[in-house]
Amino acid sequence: MGQNTRIYQKFQGYSTEDCSCDYCLYKTKAGCSLEVCCCAEEKAEALLREVAAENQLAAESVKRGRFNAVA
Repeated sequence: MGQNTRIYQKFQGYSTEDCSCDYCLYKTKAGCSLEVCCCAEEKAEALLREVAAENQLAAESVKRGRFNAVA
């Protein structure tokens, strides 16, 4: 890339949808042909990232008073 090339959307990691077994090369009609999932680490990282994002969004909503607690 040249010096004037700008990357607008830097790769932030895979999402849980990206790591779905539906896209896996080892999935067959009978199930997975692997004993251990080849994407286990990516799935775990994606899940942690999405949970952290949801928690941050909830915390910001509480700070702004947009959260209605149900008693």
